[in-house]
Amino acid sequence: MDLTGKIIVLTGASSGLGAEAARLLSAQGAALHLVGRDEKRTRAIGEKLHAPTYTADFTSLSQTRSLAAQLAHAVPNIDVLALNAGGVMPPRLTDDGIDANFQANALAPWLLMTQLAGKLGTGRVLLTNSRSHNNAVLSPHNLASALAGEPRVSGHRTYARAKLAAGVLLREFHRRNPGVDAGDFHPGIMASDFGRYMGRTGSLLKIAARPFIGTPRQGAERLAELAIHQQALAGAYFVHTRRANGSAQLHSQELGTALWEAANRATAA
Repeated sequence: MDLTGKIIVLTGASSGLGAEAARLLSAQGAALHLVGRDEKRTRAIGEKLHAPTYTADFTSLSQTRSLAAQLAHAVPNIDVLALNAGGVMPPRLTDDGIDANFQANALAPWLLMTQLAGKLGTGRVLLTNSRSHNNAVLSPHNLASALAGEPRVSGHRTYARAKLAAGVLLREFHRRNPGVDAGDFHPGIMASDFGRYMGRTGSLLKIAARPFIGTPRQGAERLAELAIHQQALAGAYFVHTRRANGSAQLHSQELGTALWEAANRATAA
């Protein structure tokens, strides 16, 4: 497909799936705006693809706001906002006093998405999610613990909870902005990040699971296909590029409203 003239903002573009997706979309003529946490690596990819680059750490609300302002100034509109940044982090609080996994994987993507809503028009938001969201449960009446983290809760558990929250917030955004298409997908377990932060245990699991691990290229192809898919995503969840059920909580309007209000409070400047 010829993407000439299509403006695509891609986060998490400095390595792995994101970097591969940038190459694929650039080859099809897309006008890319690449976002990464590592300035050197992001700039190197941008130079190869002749694309402008931006640096932001999603564990910082101020950097996320600054990124949104830069993008809003740089582009007349956004055809696709691909929210691909994120990953499993060790349990800790950010300087904003928020659980690092929740902030990087749910709150920051939500903040960027809402700040750029005026640029999306009838565009599309595609969120890179994780099948692990099925292992989490959120209560609309007790979101404080998800935001602030809990002692003795592993990074993988808080990551799963954050990914569920990200999917719920995406659908609440879709309800509030019905002209913007939106959906999320599980790209598969990637060789580039499987077992990260798990030390020796992660290394052993990676060896055992090697036959089931995909490559960043495969994940990138799935992202690219959904980002430019002709049919509407319509709030659906995909595994690879096939529609899947996901957690029933993804579509909870009560939880969506509660999370939206909690996100507004947490990000109030």
